[in-house]
Amino acid sequence: MQMGRERKHRIMSDFGTNDYYKHYKDSLTKYQNPVSRKVYGEILKEFNGFVRDGLSNKGIGYVFPHGLGRMELRKSKQEVFIDDNGDVKNFLPVNWKETRKLWNENPAAKEKKVKIKYTNEHTGGYTFRIVYQRSRANYKNKSVYKIRFNREMKRNLSKSIFQGRIDAFLKR
Repeated sequence: MQMGRERKHRIMSDFGTNDYYKHYKDSLTKYQNPVSRKVYGEILKEFNGFVRDGLSNKGIGYVFPHGLGRMELRKSKQEVFIDDNGDVKNFLPVNWKETRKLWNENPAAKEKKVKIKYTNEHTGGYTFRIVYQRSRANYKNKSVYKIRFNREMKRNLSKSIFQGRIDAFLKR
């Protein structure tokens, strides 16, 4: 990135941490002393870490306050099957590390776009997913909003699943 050029964000947010801190300070009475901006940021970071660790290490869901929905862990059975037209349908997740290794060793496989898939034998064939449930949320234009979970959270979740520490609800 060159100096002087502004970064283009994929998602524009109307409010950020500075706005939340300003609202917090404005909502206090004259007899209450606000914490500093730095302490406020540390509290947010610790709380978000607590929620992240609860889901990725223990499988505990989180209900967002003020009717904004729920975040939870779900599992679903992924199987290979043949459809009515005789085509093989394989919706197992792709093992990109092994696929790239195969493509580097075998250019013909890369040309045909052959992908190596996970079998998830360690979980009995189930795949896990973090889900944001907005069905009971209380706001308009629900289909516009999306939550993307960070890489650290997904990696911690993967470690917990491999170690057999957590389980999840079956996808309906």
